[in-house]
Amino acid sequence: MRVGMMMLIKYAGSFAGDSWSSVQCDYTLPVELRPPIEVNAMVCVSNGQVSRMLIVNPNGTIRCANMGATGSNQSCFGSLCYPVPLTI
Repeated sequence: MRVGMMMLIKYAGSFAGDSWSSVQCDYTLPVELRPPIEVNAMVCVSNGQVSRMLIVNPNGTIRCANMGATGSNQSCFGSLCYPVPLTI
């Protein structure tokens, strides 16, 4: 695979809910910017007591999700980067 560019996704915000809650971005990535597999990265939460993930799926959806810890309405932030294959 030849890399055409790197895609950077950033998240900053907050949401309340239970241990498996998530929020999905209203925007869906165009086909040419989607990852070939699911990619994810940890999201830092200001109280440091909960774990969240930023997830980008091959179908172009982007979401931030609690990963089993107690839900929190604290602000959080994170980013992930993945290669976008060069198309010829």
